[in-house]
Amino acid sequence: MPLRNFLVIFAVAVISFACYSVTAKNRYANLFAEVLEIVNKEALHEVGEAELFTNAMDGMLKDLDKHSSFISDSGYREFKEDLEQEFGGVGMYVGMDPKTNTPIVLAPMPNTPAFEAGLQVGDLIVSIAGKPTVDKTRTEAIKELRGPVGETIDLEIKRGDDTLFKTLTRAKIPIESALGDFRDPDGTWNFVLKDHPNIAYIRLNQFGEMTGDETRTALQSLPDNITGVILDLRANPGGLLDKAVEICDMFLEADLPIVRIKGRGKALIQEFTSTEPMELPIDVPVCVLIDRYSASASEIVSGCLQDHERAVLIGEQSYGKGTVQDIIPIQYNKSLLKLTTASYWRPSNRHIDRNDKKAIETNVWGVQPDEGFAFEMTDEELAENRRQRNLLDFGGLAFEAKESPTDEKASEDDSAANPKIDAEGSNEDSAEAEPTLKVPHVDRPLMKAIEHIQSRSTKKAAA
Repeated sequence: MPLRNFLVIFAVAVISFACYSVTAKNRYANLFAEVLEIVNKEALHEVGEAELFTNAMDGMLKDLDKHSSFISDSGYREFKEDLEQEFGGVGMYVGMDPKTNTPIVLAPMPNTPAFEAGLQVGDLIVSIAGKPTVDKTRTEAIKELRGPVGETIDLEIKRGDDTLFKTLTRAKIPIESALGDFRDPDGTWNFVLKDHPNIAYIRLNQFGEMTGDETRTALQSLPDNITGVILDLRANPGGLLDKAVEICDMFLEADLPIVRIKGRGKALIQEFTSTEPMELPIDVPVCVLIDRYSASASEIVSGCLQDHERAVLIGEQSYGKGTVQDIIPIQYNKSLLKLTTASYWRPSNRHIDRNDKKAIETNVWGVQPDEGFAFEMTDEELAENRRQRNLLDFGGLAFEAKESPTDEKASEDDSAANPKIDAEGSNEDSAEAEPTLKVPHVDRPLMKAIEHIQSRSTKKAAA
């Protein structure tokens, strides 16, 4: 056979094999496209291709695990804003006034357009961009307040008997993730307890892009006479893995394991260890507050500090989310695939996921409080702790959320019960608010942490 013919036959064989491989690889993709086209043309009820695609993605991912999901373009912006800790808006805490069923200003954030425009606590937002707000939900009103940075928005405000018209220019509004016990007159957080100024208090409500920097700033701002630090991770649903590692690193001496990441078959993918320097002297005691809604990155931090006996854990058994999700941009960065790709393991090599076979058999998962520091909390007590803390978030305003049983319980997913800041700085537990007197309330886990630190301080002084 002539060499030329042989080369032609060989080339055809190679191309045929390549085509076969591609066809086999994309067989189900082609089938999916075929079904999508048939449903789009023949189904009784017309459904857009985008909605069909989103439903198909949800169906494909829902059986993998609870935490894998498809985030379409409609949710992409909100997801990014949560992680990046900023959004375009006017900067105010918003609730709903139950008497008029209109949005109400709970508090303007310091140094924001709302603050500069002179908006005040109790102002009713009668209209947004010329559209009446009566009977709108809080979420709907907040979406209208948010928007591209630099654009203006007109608000009609009812203040007592007066009607005011304000034009605000949207700006980048930071979402705080490290909060203190009270605000100073300039609106910044003070990270010591007002009634115990020698005890530091830092509450992390998520692990976003700025959480490490915020926490470091908080620790560096503490006075020299601090006798202990309370790190409040209650209702914190987690966030970015690297920020959890960064927080752990601030409290640990060098070369200690922080967390191990394992893939399929429990193969070790990566191990994070602590580095120099520490942000807190090793002899300063630390208490970490956790509850049933502390999840993921919160459990990495609390589990790590407990394993190295760097902190005492106080509260409830945590949520038990021991998996890691990769955030994979698709559709030219218009949508996201949040896919579980690994699991994480504590320095003690314990896996804390509530869906782990052993966890299901023993009914033990997550991170456990230290012996003698566990509390049984009712839903009502947890909700009241959150409400009282919300009052401090609003700068000590005399507003209290109305009872709303459906808002007090969180679904068992990786947003685990977080009353999260989701728009214009407003907290879910403040969806309906009215001026009331503050009700005396004792935060038992917090008081236990204070007592423990005071006891340690007394023993140290006696020695």
